[in-house]
Amino acid sequence: MAASSPGAAGPGPGAADPSTPPRAHRRRPASAASGVSALVGRGLVVLALLWLAPQPVLRPIAEAIRAAQAATAAEDYPAAADVLSEAAARLPYDATLNHRAGLSEISAGRFAEAIRHLEAAAALDGWTPARRVALGDAYNGLNDAEAARAQWELALAETPSDDAVLARLANSYEAAGRYPEAIAALTELARVRGNDTSVYYRLALLTAATAPAEALSRLALVADFAPELAPATSALMEAIETGLATGDEAYTFGRVGYTLIQLTEWPLAEVALTQATNRDGAYADAFAYLGLAQDMQGKDGLSAYERALALAPDSPLAQFLMGLHWRRQGDSNTALPYLKTAQALDPQNPAVAAEIGGAYAALGDLTSAEIWFAEAVRKDEQNPAFWLLLARFYVDHEYHMETLGLPAARMAVGLNPTSALAADALGYALVLTGDLVNAEKMLLRALELDNALPSGYYHLGLLYDQQGRMVDAAIVFDHALALDPDGLYGGLALKALASLTP
Repeated sequence: MAASSPGAAGPGPGAADPSTPPRAHRRRPASAASGVSALVGRGLVVLALLWLAPQPVLRPIAEAIRAAQAATAAEDYPAAADVLSEAAARLPYDATLNHRAGLSEISAGRFAEAIRHLEAAAALDGWTPARRVALGDAYNGLNDAEAARAQWELALAETPSDDAVLARLANSYEAAGRYPEAIAALTELARVRGNDTSVYYRLALLTAATAPAEALSRLALVADFAPELAPATSALMEAIETGLATGDEAYTFGRVGYTLIQLTEWPLAEVALTQATNRDGAYADAFAYLGLAQDMQGKDGLSAYERALALAPDSPLAQFLMGLHWRRQGDSNTALPYLKTAQALDPQNPAVAAEIGGAYAALGDLTSAEIWFAEAVRKDEQNPAFWLLLARFYVDHEYHMETLGLPAARMAVGLNPTSALAADALGYALVLTGDLVNAEKMLLRALELDNALPSGYYHLGLLYDQQGRMVDAAIVFDHALALDPDGLYGGLALKALASLTP
């Protein structure tokens, strides 16, 4: 017998017969049950692997949220919206992430994208009052006020004492001229915000314009709790009480409308004055002031002025306001006859004289303009407003600077030392007369009084240009352009930047 190889194991007890194939290689007949079992087994394995596999998306989502928070803290809202929108695209089934992306898009001013995200969030887990509010904000950003109100109204139906929703609706109703609804929303808001005098004040103003007698108690309440609003509330209360004492509803609304004009509450003034003219179709002054309230909102008050003049052709007010209307339209030729008629009817009025001066200046007749601006000052020598108009006429046209312009500017500053416009006029007058050291001090003073004054930056740029300080000049010209991109001084600054020597 041959010896066995070293390390080879012979068949031991219980070993299989060497002539029998190993079990694993033995063929067995297939059956349907075994096939299904195999398929199920493989499916469970695949599911288990999918369940247990690493989830690469979770960490990037957390990072995206942190990145969005950092961008929001830095006020880089578009960047925050970008990362959250990208994350929402990767997890479209996450309602919270879509909601956050929608809010971020609102902050970024991308309202259509915000609507898409908010609607996706609602489709996943339903609408909530907060989501309705956000959707309303997005529609409001698209200037679709009606759609915005619809969403806020749905939110308010579920949370009737939500002050943020009430405030949105009150503002929206007022802007739409739906004053009864605005008053109702403000009344509820005043109840919720018991110590917010601004809400009570707004409620009092709307009530004064629509139902003056009902406004008295509300105005008195505001005056008691907000002394800083006392001048406005006192003026309205006096107007209402004076009107009510006559028993003339039209006159009461007319007085209220005139007072609201003084408070520059143009839409509410239009409401009150419309009530006045509806009650008395021959109320010439109310028609004249109605035209002004309409003009100041960007509407066309011409028909109201024409009605006023038809009723009272000898009214200096109606003639003057018609002249102002044409001046605002840039048509000083048409304005002058009305202004001169107003001056003939009211020769001691310095405002009419000053407006005639402005009309002549716009037409390039500087000699006549100077006469009328000086006449306005002569009629009211202690009024800084008329000295400022005279000074700016000289400065803007670089006309008679040393003899008349510089003294007028000094007088304007002397009478109103806290006026940025007066300081600017004097500063530029000093530039034009060659005193650059004091000019710089005065122009810097003007910008200290009003750091958003385009003319101040433009005039300071001209000074730096004269001194050869081109870098400094470019910086302040850039400021003027940024503050007044579509206005006079923005245009002048752009031309000045183009002409700077590199």
